[in-house]
This record gives sequence, structure tokens and C-alpha cells, in this order.
Amino acid sequence: MIATPYRLLDVGAARLAVASPIEGFHAHLDRVYPHHEPIADPVFADARVALLPGSRWRVRGRQVVLWADGQRPFEPYPYDCALPLFEWGSNYLLSQRLNAYLLLHAGVVARGDRALILPAAPGSGKTTLTCALHLAGWRFLSDEFGVVDMGSGELLPMVRPAPLKNRSIDVIGSRPGAVLGPLFPKTRKGDVSHFVPDRDSFVARHRRATPALVVFPRFQAGAALQCTPVHRAQAAMRIGLNSFNYQALGPLGFQAAVALARRTAAFELVYGDLDDAIAHIETLFEGAP
Repeated sequence: MIATPYRLLDVGAARLAVASPIEGFHAHLDRVYPHHEPIADPVFADARVALLPGSRWRVRGRQVVLWADGQRPFEPYPYDCALPLFEWGSNYLLSQRLNAYLLLHAGVVARGDRALILPAAPGSGKTTLTCALHLAGWRFLSDEFGVVDMGSGELLPMVRPAPLKNRSIDVIGSRPGAVLGPLFPKTRKGDVSHFVPDRDSFVARHRRATPALVVFPRFQAGAALQCTPVHRAQAAMRIGLNSFNYQALGPLGFQAAVALARRTAAFELVYGDLDDAIAHIETLFEGAP
């Protein structure tokens, strides 16, 4: 048993509990979750993890290990990378556990209570675009999880720090109002820094949004902006492909994906300039039913 108390993070659609004796981890956690008031020893959490030091006898330096349910589901990370391990590890655990919802691999932002969904494969620029939209005045729901209530079709926020990698760190960090956490150089995914959503989005973490528009984004350096309508049948298929648990949900997942495609217009957006993409999305959103 770990003697360190667990800290609760209520991020909206889920609750996380984390414990660690690593002091540097808690300082980093406070920087990227500045609006939380941690509660010790929560009774319930969707994911409960402990970050513990690895063997101190390793030749190449100390490591940190993530434990969940008595198991070590991931390889150890360098000792000073406890925060990236927590973020990536807990995201994975949530993607395996929240099967009461259809979980899309998507950024989600909203104007009022109308949501824009950005489903995309890794490397498409989804997180960078989500953060830029948030800085342009949209409410931040998530950069990673489109949490769809399969009964109502509404989207639940999952307000967590957004991991920016490599060039995206400067692209977003240079924009007015951007708040970033510490820089972690040369991780397994390159240089990483976490974007911090604003307090208003955190306060609204239990405020649902209604899907209004689906955009499948793809950043391509130097590309002119191209926007193509996506037919509902193809949109439903692509929504399913960009889901963590579509197959696990079986018919329920299929029905939820089809229902989402039927109620929203969908477009594919290829872009090489972030501001052009934001301006075009604003126009699409204004015309969405």
C-alpha cells in the first residue's frame, strides 16, 4: 500500500485519483491543473493510479513507474517525466473503462452549448487546432475524448491539459492567452508541454453540449485550404474508425455513430495555415443547423 494520500481530479466526464511520493510531480500537476482544489482520499475514481520511483540501482538513471489495480500496464519513464506518464497512462485507462459512452478520438470545443467535433488520427494536428480554437474564444471540452452520451447524443466535457508536441509548442505558446506547463524535452514522443484550458472551461466541466458540426481535420505543411463535404454514411464510418470503443460497444456503438452523423453536417478540412482553418471553421459553424 502507498502511504501518500490520493488526490482527486474531477475533469467532468470522469474522476481521476493519483498518488505519488515524488514531490516534483505534484508541483507539475498543480501547474497544469491550476483550477482544481484536490480532495484527499477520494471514495470513487474512474482511474486510480500511483506513480512510484523505480529501482534506484539502474545504471542509466532512476525511473518512475505507473501502477493501476496492482499492475504496471506501461513501461517505466524517466524519473522527471512523471507528469507525461500520468497524462498518457490515465488517458489510456479511461479509454478502456468509460464504456457507458461512445468515446471518440476527437477534440471538442463549443460556442455556447453547440459543439464542434474534430475526430482525427494521431498526427493530424487535432490537438493544436483544438487549443487554437479555444484561444480564439471557444469553450474547451477536450482535445482527446469526444464523450458521447449514447442516449441523448450530447457531449460531455473532459477538461484536461492538452499535450503539445515539438513545433506545436511554439505555435500555440506564442498565441495571446496561452498558458503552458513545464517543458519535457526528448520524451518518447518528442518535446512535450501541456496546454492549460482556461478557468471558465473548467467551471463548465459538467455542462454538456449538443453536436452541431463535425470536421475531420488534417494539417499538411504548405497546403492550401481544402474543405470537402462528407456524406452522412461516410461520416458515420469515419466516426466509428476514430473511436476508442466503437467495436467494444457493438450495436450500441454503431447506432450512436449513425445518430451523430445524421444530426450534424460533416466536412474534411485539409489546411496548412492555422488561422485560415479557424476562419473557415467559424464560417462552417455559423451555417450549421
